[in-house]
Amino acid sequence: MIKVVFSLVILIATSSIGYIYASRYNHRVQQLRHILHGIQLLETEVLYSSNPLPEAMKRAGERSHPSVSGIFLDTAQCLYSRKGLSLSEAWNNAVEKHAAHGPLQDIDQEVLMDFGKQLGTSDKDNQKKNFHMVTLELQKQQLFAEEERSKNEKMCRSLGILAGLAIVIVFI
Repeated sequence: MIKVVFSLVILIATSSIGYIYASRYNHRVQQLRHILHGIQLLETEVLYSSNPLPEAMKRAGERSHPSVSGIFLDTAQCLYSRKGLSLSEAWNNAVEKHAAHGPLQDIDQEVLMDFGKQLGTSDKDNQKKNFHMVTLELQKQQLFAEEERSKNEKMCRSLGILAGLAIVIVFI
């Protein structure tokens, strides 16, 4: 009886680990989708509503998904507080702070930081091009993330279950 309970505990634990690793791939896809939506909100605020960048960041952050709104709100707060940081520095600090604990990869963070370097440094036409470029890059990263998810999500789940079965077989 103890062997059966012990075997079930091992199988459930390893399966759970597999599902947790598999969910990371899905989280990255969702996070990129939310960031893309936030960037589009920012584009609307800057190009079409002609709001100043601190106000545009604040409004985009308030309307973004909670998982990414902190990037926009922290940038806006930093700009409002006038700590002496440029927009690029405030944006990069916010991206680093919020991406450090999230599912984003280094390449995703690099795309966002490159966007921040160009944000607010030129006229509306060039800003429109900058928003278009970051949108294309984020969509490309989203496609890569979806491909990676489709390849690896099922594998992680299966490996978790199979590892549990292997451990159970070895102990029995």
